[in-house]
Amino acid sequence: INGNPAIAAIQTVTVTDNQAPVITTSGLITANTDLDECGATIVVTPATATDNCVVGSPVGIRSDGLLLSDPYPVGVTTITWNVMDIYGNPAIAATQTVTITDNQAPVITTSGLITANTDLDECGATIVVPPATATDNCAVLGVPSGTRSDGLLLSDPYPVGVTTITWNVMDIHGNPAIAATQIVSVTDNHAPVIT
Repeated sequence: INGNPAIAAIQTVTVTDNQAPVITTSGLITANTDLDECGATIVVTPATATDNCVVGSPVGIRSDGLLLSDPYPVGVTTITWNVMDIYGNPAIAATQTVTITDNQAPVITTSGLITANTDLDECGATIVVPPATATDNCAVLGVPSGTRSDGLLLSDPYPVGVTTITWNVMDIHGNPAIAATQIVSVTDNHAPVIT
């Protein structure tokens, strides 16, 4: 009250940002394999982050270590997104899954129509039927199996007339091929012998 000034006192107010950023992904991604490919090229929408202060863009790391732009294999791939705000607060990592389904059926190729005459003195013909082959965008489970319309083994003699062989196979992801049919036609061209 007598006009004597105090020595100024300094007080510091320190505000700490302890709020973590929040990451938002575009959600679950599902797709089928690309045609004739055992995977799919997917454009992944980058995750975004919000924060009370300032935050950059999240970075995504794939569970298989490949680039986000690389094709995704059949099955589930996880993308883990991370980011920090400008004060070093890490976000809780956000995970996103990319699920690729193989829905492409294998394609069977046969050796085509087989025609033969009966064996000498036999009412049928022994024929070696070349095995069918199969191709697939991923891999075929084994080789195609053939079933004769008369229920006999492929190696058994074929009777006069038409016998159908139905070929089937599956790929490694359980997709059945469209069955392929093959015709074996045996003709009797031996004349009778009169005694």
